[in-house]
Amino acid sequence: MASVANIDIQESAWSSEGLFWAQSPLSFTSGYKYRITTHEHSRGTANYPITDWVSMAVTLGIPRGTQYIPKPSVLQLTFEVPGLVIVIGTKTSDVNRMSVFGYASVAKSTQAAHSRLFRQASAEWLRTAFHDAITHDKSTGTGGVDASLRYELDRPENAGTIALNSTFSFFSGFQSVRSSMADLVALGVYTAVRECGGPVVKFRAGRVDAKGPGEAGVACGHTIGGVHGNDFPEITGNNSEESFPKFDSTNARFDSQVVTEYLAGNTTNVLVVGPDATNSDRRIFASDNNATMNTLADSGTFRATCADILQRMVDTVPSSVTLTDPIEPIDVKPANLKFYMTSEGNLRFEGQIRIRWTNRSGDPPPVVQIRYEGGIIEAAKATFQGGIGLGFDDWFQFYEFQHSLQPNTSLTSFTVEFNDEVHTNGGGGFPIHNELLVQHLESCLAQTGAPLSNLTIVAAVQQDRVHLPTYFEVAIKKTQMGIVGAVDIERQRVDMRSTGRRVGGYEILSGFVGLPTQTAFTTYDVVNGDVRVEFQKTASVSSSCTGP
Repeated sequence: MASVANIDIQESAWSSEGLFWAQSPLSFTSGYKYRITTHEHSRGTANYPITDWVSMAVTLGIPRGTQYIPKPSVLQLTFEVPGLVIVIGTKTSDVNRMSVFGYASVAKSTQAAHSRLFRQASAEWLRTAFHDAITHDKSTGTGGVDASLRYELDRPENAGTIALNSTFSFFSGFQSVRSSMADLVALGVYTAVRECGGPVVKFRAGRVDAKGPGEAGVACGHTIGGVHGNDFPEITGNNSEESFPKFDSTNARFDSQVVTEYLAGNTTNVLVVGPDATNSDRRIFASDNNATMNTLADSGTFRATCADILQRMVDTVPSSVTLTDPIEPIDVKPANLKFYMTSEGNLRFEGQIRIRWTNRSGDPPPVVQIRYEGGIIEAAKATFQGGIGLGFDDWFQFYEFQHSLQPNTSLTSFTVEFNDEVHTNGGGGFPIHNELLVQHLESCLAQTGAPLSNLTIVAAVQQDRVHLPTYFEVAIKKTQMGIVGAVDIERQRVDMRSTGRRVGGYEILSGFVGLPTQTAFTTYDVVNGDVRVEFQKTASVSSSCTGP
């Protein structure tokens, strides 16, 4: 991969909406750090370099010879654990005024449900986690990061509910049977801190969402963001939406400036210089005659101390919860796999292979091999933006494949091979179920505008297994008035019955259920006896049942 150079983008390169829109030639001054890679790839008839905003999984295609860097179409961050992939992102075309997780001189919110302009998502995500965790009671083993904050917004200590509800609203789109709201809150801390240049706060999964409120019950948190005047006019002295005094002069960066400016006596932090009744930071900072603040003034000490404190905060959970080990990106990962029967009676196997290339030398090969018993499938580099994915600390090469197989082909597992490397998924290969095929092209989710949407799932089952119970389980998100996001996710079993159609040694079965339209985009598992194809998305099926 081409070398990466860190550059500084001057503030004037940002549009009035807080989005990057730099004219060429760019002039770089101190401020917001980014990196640009010069790796090129072909898309259509033109060549495109890949541009990455440092610390973000954001890639922009830039036509060669153009005189501007366009706004991105998608912002996203991906985190994963085996069997769990969380993608946080939003389309800028759907949000008129938003931030890139806290960058820009006036960072805007990722939530577009309101017209308030002066918001900073990174600070709001960090504040949400702190207020959620603060109900922890070690003696009783209750509280912590459990999303109970959603039930506690009427408490005076949780004033400024627009920011908190906006955060939960943004996260709610990623709630699933594998990703609780509480896990998303913890992931938001990692994202907010890392995105603003701060240290790694490791992410562990396994948090359980609370069903109600917890018991009633800051330097690191006050390095980014500020105070909203219309939420806290008694602090800012101005109740307008535009009133948004910052905690320090680098409110979009996670650094020790909040400390050094306090010690130098030139701070703008209204929790220090504001009215005596509300200057909580000044009282805390000075409680030991500034001994702690003098220690934290060193940037290295600040980062290390805050990383430890924030790590302990997100890992504070009820005693009944056991968190996973810290999650790291999987080195070689098959993704978006589909194995189904075509209308002609052939098997079709398609999907992606993602390879972490961060610590590998040389360029990724043009193809990788997928080896199964009796054959080899070649996967080529993905065409969109060269198949390159960039994150905070890693970069990945994506490969894609589509392959037709005879109906009697034995495909139960496969390995991935490239550059003399053989990846066997721990020895047994990456599993594939040829006994049970989910027919995505024949399945459908028909949205009629009514309270219910009609979900039909079609599957092909090997004929010697048709006698076994076959059904699908769909995740139903339960909502509660006044609470943002799902308060519970229930699995509903739907039996599948034969359609009387047989193709290539398989029998076609189907099942039908009505889903609440507002939560119809969800996941489902298809089960035949002891075989289960899990975490399929209703968003990937057709909108009308017209067949393959």
